[in-house]
Amino acid sequence: MSAELEQQLRAAFGRLPKPSREASARARSAALAALGPSDRRSPRVLILALAAVAFAVGAGAAALAATGNLRVDIGARQKPARPVPTRLSVPPGSHGLALVAGGKLWLATRSGLRIEGMPVSAAELSPRALYAVVGIGSSLVVLAPGNRHPWVQKTDGRVVAASWSPDGLKIAYVVARRGGDELRMIEGDGSPDRLVVRGVRPARPSWRPDALAVAYVDARGRAAVYDLGTGTRRTFDTRDCGGVARAVAYAPRGRRLAVAGRSALALVERWDVRPGCVGLGSVETINAVGWLSPQTVLTLDTAPPRLGAASVLRPYRVGAGTIEPLERAGFSKKTLRAVAVSPASKRLLVARVSDRRMLELAIDPSPGDLLLSGGLRLEQRLLRVRVPAANVAVSWR
Repeated sequence: MSAELEQQLRAAFGRLPKPSREASARARSAALAALGPSDRRSPRVLILALAAVAFAVGAGAAALAATGNLRVDIGARQKPARPVPTRLSVPPGSHGLALVAGGKLWLATRSGLRIEGMPVSAAELSPRALYAVVGIGSSLVVLAPGNRHPWVQKTDGRVVAASWSPDGLKIAYVVARRGGDELRMIEGDGSPDRLVVRGVRPARPSWRPDALAVAYVDARGRAAVYDLGTGTRRTFDTRDCGGVARAVAYAPRGRRLAVAGRSALALVERWDVRPGCVGLGSVETINAVGWLSPQTVLTLDTAPPRLGAASVLRPYRVGAGTIEPLERAGFSKKTLRAVAVSPASKRLLVARVSDRRMLELAIDPSPGDLLLSGGLRLEQRLLRVRVPAANVAVSWR
């Protein structure tokens, strides 16, 4: 018997209910009487007698266990691990959720639309998740509950990104074309689409909250905005702030536009005012940008190995023409692929690469704690699937 097992047995018997004095005396007397006179008792025989006494006590405990009055566990009691769903569920207080990873789609909505593993090139949920727009082959397809396809638009190219306007009336999307990607726009009811800009980068367009302007990245890596009211385009060269633009994101209120370069973050408030800029140097690389609130920007960065982390969620405080990183940041030893903020900006959804190269969706219920404690608390896991963790995007309504 190993020392560890012996210690566990001693601890287990120590937790058993103690027998009465009368029962112990009877068991001891019976055992000694069976041994004969005391002068003929060898140490080995005494050990056997003590074992018999212990067995008698243990048998009483076993009888109690058999009647349901006692439960005996050997070893530390552990909480059973909560199984991770293999089907996507809709978080409470949400209308729907969509995940695109490795060219496949997982989608679930309150209205009853559910998709698991369908090959797509891009996907986006409408406001309140009543519909979903997806890129399938060389078409843009809008899906609805009940296996209905409200409309299909031929694109003559692969849809690489899509964004539904806040009012639900328009969809801006990027189509991969030879000679340069195109930014196009179509009405939410499937009206004939139109070309907006020829020659853009495959970044997801971002709508201004009033749905009257859409931001994108032009072919030269500059932030640009198309104004629907005037039909004009403006570009702003933020390449001196972290290099070419990789992502753009409008604030949930107002007209502030965050522009992420490779190693810096720019804030555009007015076209006639130089944007604020904060750089990361060569320490980290920005992969995505979003807004926690109208005053807080969040970036998803790749950390160098010397920091002991694979990814960093870094918040920035936005002021009047200023942007500055907060001291706290959420470091993760696992690689984070995408991040999304809940519609009410109260929770944070993270797509990360878990053990055995599984992609996992998990929720941090209090993203505000990131600003205070500098840590992620991914408590609610929504989905785990084995899929290549490339080109990951999340839409949360």
